[in-house]
Amino acid sequence: MGRKSTRDAGLARVVACSSAPRARIREDLESRGIAPEFSVPVSSRLVDLTRDLTPVQYATLLDGVAAAYGVHCDDLSRSARLEAREIYRLVQDFAVELKKLDEGLRILSAYLLRIRERAKRRGAAPLLH
Repeated sequence: MGRKSTRDAGLARVVACSSAPRARIREDLESRGIAPEFSVPVSSRLVDLTRDLTPVQYATLLDGVAAAYGVHCDDLSRSARLEAREIYRLVQDFAVELKKLDEGLRILSAYLLRIRERAKRRGAAPLLH
């Protein structure tokens, strides 16, 4: 005889316990790759739904939750990447604006130095600034 699959092992556990308790559901969700911070609240909501399910229906339900969780994680990851790119772009734009401001201040400083030098040559009263 061949080895039992993970799904078959999960089904065997469910058969032994007709109304899957919260801990069992959580364990089965986590064995499908669902993180504990997600499996804990979801398992609480699934307790009533799983009471009258056959082992196949139970496994299908958990597979569906695992698939939805995978899509959710992909969306979060994509959203985080987009947010990071947006922040990077905003910081780059800010740096460009700072360079423009710096260039403007350099021009203004050079202009004021020229005015000061002209005033000195003409013998005018010294500027305060």
